[in-house]
Amino acid sequence: MVPTLLVSGASSNSKHANVTTDEYFQNFCGDILNRHYFIRSAAIIDHIGQLMATACRHGLAPLMTQEESSRAAAQAAIRAATRNKFKSKIGELQFSISKQYEKLVRATAFDSEAEADSIILKRILPCVAENKDYFLQ
Repeated sequence: MVPTLLVSGASSNSKHANVTTDEYFQNFCGDILNRHYFIRSAAIIDHIGQLMATACRHGLAPLMTQEESSRAAAQAAIRAATRNKFKSKIGELQFSISKQYEKLVRATAFDSEAEADSIILKRILPCVAENKDYFLQ
C-alpha cells in the first residue's frame, strides 16, 4: 500500500539508499515543515491510519493528544480509501482539505489563516513528486 501524507521503502537507485524507511519518513516530515511557516505539522500514515512518522513545528503546543491524532489519522485513511472507489470515473485524488475546523485547516495541518490549497499545490505536492519513487517502493 502507498503511504498517505496527512498535509514506506528505499530503492537501491535512491539517493537515500543508506537511510532506513523510518529515518526517511521522519526527514520527509521535517522537510515538509520547512516548506512554509504556516505548516503546523506533517505526518505519514499507512493505509489503515497507523502513524509512520510525524513532525511538529518547534515550540508549538499540539491541539490534540497523541491518541486523538491517531484516531484522526485512521479516519483520514478511511476517507481516502472511500474516495478511491470513484477514481476510475473522476481521477486520482490529489489532496483533500478539511476547512470546517475553527482552529486549523487539516490537510497536513495548517494555521487557519493559511492559504492551504496554494501551499499544498506549490510547496507540498512538488516535494511529494520529488520523492514519489521512494514512496512507491
